[in-house]
Amino acid sequence: MKRLRIFGILSIAIILSLLVLAAPASPAFAATISISPTSGKIGDSVTVTGYDFTTYATNENYEYWAEIYFAEDNASITTDSIDTNVRTYELVGESDDPIDEDGDFIGSFNVPSRLAGYSGTTYDEDVVPGTYYVYITIRRVDQDTSDELYYTTLKGKANFTVTAAGTLDPLSPTSGKAGSDVLISGSGFTASAAIIFKFDSTTLGVKSGDTATRNSGIFISTVTIPAGATAGAHTIYVTISGITVNATFTVTASAALDPLSPATGKAGSEVIISGANFPASTVLVIKFDTTTLTPTSGHTSTTSGGLFLSTVIIPTSATAGAHTITVTADTSSVTATFTVTATAALSDLVPATGAPGTDVIVSGANFMASYPIIFQFDDTNLTPKSGDLNTNTAGIFTSIISVPANATAGDHVITVTVGSTVLTKTFTVTGAPPPENAVLSINTSGDFIGAQIGIGGAGFTPGANVTFKYDDMVVASVTADANGLVQKIFNAPPSMHGVHTITVSDGIHTGTTTFTVESEAPPAPPPLAPEAGKKLEPPITFDWTEVNDESKPVTYDFQIATDEDFTADSIVLKEDGLDESQFVYEEMKGLELATQDAPYYWRVRAVDAAFNESEWSDASDFYISPPGSFPKWALYLIIAVGAVFLFGIGFWLGRRTAFYY
Repeated sequence: MKRLRIFGILSIAIILSLLVLAAPASPAFAATISISPTSGKIGDSVTVTGYDFTTYATNENYEYWAEIYFAEDNASITTDSIDTNVRTYELVGESDDPIDEDGDFIGSFNVPSRLAGYSGTTYDEDVVPGTYYVYITIRRVDQDTSDELYYTTLKGKANFTVTAAGTLDPLSPTSGKAGSDVLISGSGFTASAAIIFKFDSTTLGVKSGDTATRNSGIFISTVTIPAGATAGAHTIYVTISGITVNATFTVTASAALDPLSPATGKAGSEVIISGANFPASTVLVIKFDTTTLTPTSGHTSTTSGGLFLSTVIIPTSATAGAHTITVTADTSSVTATFTVTATAALSDLVPATGAPGTDVIVSGANFMASYPIIFQFDDTNLTPKSGDLNTNTAGIFTSIISVPANATAGDHVITVTVGSTVLTKTFTVTGAPPPENAVLSINTSGDFIGAQIGIGGAGFTPGANVTFKYDDMVVASVTADANGLVQKIFNAPPSMHGVHTITVSDGIHTGTTTFTVESEAPPAPPPLAPEAGKKLEPPITFDWTEVNDESKPVTYDFQIATDEDFTADSIVLKEDGLDESQFVYEEMKGLELATQDAPYYWRVRAVDAAFNESEWSDASDFYISPPGSFPKWALYLIIAVGAVFLFGIGFWLGRRTAFYY
């Protein structure tokens, strides 16, 4: 019985095992992907998560990567493929890491703005709001060789809805002056995202309102147009989460006044005021400091084009000095400065009579403050000899002018002009100009020949021809200006060292000064060739070291003598004033040195342009070979060649004689 029971249990176990084997296998989990978010705008980031891609779990032989596509075409996974069934797409990313051992992966991409698709550009088109598809394909990488294999069959799919990007509302206002405020609003943007505003390329701060979008993706902000913005159309850019939209703002010209006419005058003067770019057809309010002025003629309101031209009268009670004129039209207010002047007057001339060249004190008060003064003697402009060139802050001046040296006897008009104020006084010229010598000043760049010499002179006859002499040599001539002034720069000419007189004269007035030329001798030039003791035959080139000296040019004196002391009766040849640092001796020049066993000697010295002479160089000796003479080695060579020739003849004759015998 016990065996039967055991047998029955085994039988039941076997039957159960067979049933388990015969039962159908449970279905494997299918590969899926999820995306987050499932909708968004162009540029938004989307996360892709894959599950149960167990077939492609990375192993020791291969890594498997998920390739992410964003496509317009609707296709089926496992049966359809990229390029065959899906042709309008963009490869937007891949998994962050290879598919793990559980068949899972994660990756991300940004929603593209265009789809290239099959063959690169065949189906190139913009991404627009609507439904698109995210597909997964597999890329296999051999772990040993790094070879890659791309599978085009679709292995995962998810739907993604592209939503519209944010939009701007119309600007409020759409035009205005530089510095005005503009309200900017928009909707449909990323929630709680920072906003960047730009005016052309200039970043704008937010004056009020939102600096980031609200939770609903809207914003309302106020910005200020830059004060330096030029008139014309400009672009306002709004950038939120990488999306940039823009609108046009037109800067209108700012209200401006033309220069007042006149800008200065006495109390009670009439002034013309005009301007442009003011609000159109608007009442004008014109003020002198705080006093309202009513135009005596012209416009009391701006024209339809924002222009006006009005005449007002400066209050008779206005004090001397600067005052502010303000023109207001609605919210536009512009100012200009008008300077009220007291009645200008000249004091009596001191003296009022005198000879040509007399110094005259000219003074005045109640002129425009800190303003240049123009002096004239009849029609000739004068520069003050001393004193003021401009009025001081109180409109006062005192200056000394000199009556022109060529002024004729009689009454002359001295005119003083300050701005628009012109006043005159009479000066009476009496007698002839006092005799006087001209005054010279000298500046030099050195004391050597060729140095620049600058001469300035005063006291010459205005308009006269003035001659500059260096000793007795005329080196320049100029015309004296209206004030009898002259100036000239010239180079010191070649001349003997020492003091030289410079004379400047117009024939009536004469000035003199001196210029001293340096007296330092140049160095003696060392001989270079020929070597001492050489036997030479013409032509012979004598060469020595070139000498540099400030007083250029440098020349050379050259001598040949039969006595190394170069006594007067031993000198057989001399050349003075050589321009180059060498001399070539040739018999053809008529200078013939006799052939002798005794040596000749030569030496040289340098002479600069100031006639400073160097020491003579050390004497160097040489010999003259007779014309056509052979050196000993050449004579020995000829004798040897002749001997060999005679030996050859004798040898040849001996052979012939032996042959006949």
